[in-house]
Amino acid sequence: MAFFMGTIYSKSMLQDTAFNVILPHDGRRYIWTEPPKTLILLHGLSDSAATWIRRTAIERYAERYNLAVIIPEVQRSWYQDMVYGVRAFHYITEEVLDIAEKMFHVSTKREDVLIAGLSMGGYGALRCALEKPEKFKYCGAFSGAYDLKDMYRMATEPGGESVLTGLVEDYGAIFGERKEVPKEVEIPEIICKVKNKPVQPSVYMMCGTEDFLYKQTCKVRELCEQSLSDFCYEEWPGHHEWDMWDEAIERMLKLFLGKGRIDFQNQDK
Repeated sequence: MAFFMGTIYSKSMLQDTAFNVILPHDGRRYIWTEPPKTLILLHGLSDSAATWIRRTAIERYAERYNLAVIIPEVQRSWYQDMVYGVRAFHYITEEVLDIAEKMFHVSTKREDVLIAGLSMGGYGALRCALEKPEKFKYCGAFSGAYDLKDMYRMATEPGGESVLTGLVEDYGAIFGERKEVPKEVEIPEIICKVKNKPVQPSVYMMCGTEDFLYKQTCKVRELCEQSLSDFCYEEWPGHHEWDMWDEAIERMLKLFLGKGRIDFQNQDK
């Protein structure tokens, strides 16, 4: 595998931004017989474009499935087109694949494109896939922070999760001074609309049963089960931690890119 760490200029965000890439490469072949499939991998609130590389075996998994992995960076934007800040949703859905295809010659055909993320990135991946199913065939949402109003509530409570420190200030930049979350970016609203779309993404969702976002996941799981034709959910003991997401990304790739469909519910974790 080849690994590139660099920056690109984003027209959507009007700035240079980190853009990390893993590419299939065996040391001998530099030209593929056909472009590799592509995974857009989204980071969490307190992470960067480097964290997936540092904390998981994603490079090894990419090699196993002959997969190109694109890891963009959107700061603490919650994958929104911010009121005071970057247009992160537009960047991920309208610009990243175009950059990846032109610079790295990977496949951007719908049937070859996956998007996945953890926590804030779990929300981002699910929203992007549901709103743009014509671009993303597969989606992985791990320990997703799906309820943006509930996230704000938790951030204002004393003794809350340390990962939410600064979120109240973030919401002012993302949604404006009143910090009101627009209905159209809420996951339940987006799931309702996907029923009317001509295509749907295949979705793999997971969460640890001790994760502080487990209740949010359970609510979204029910909606997905009712609305999505190809939906797989898993849970197992664990908290909001990298051991969970390292296993989840491998299981998602095995499900979507492995040989044949897998009855994950009957497998040991």
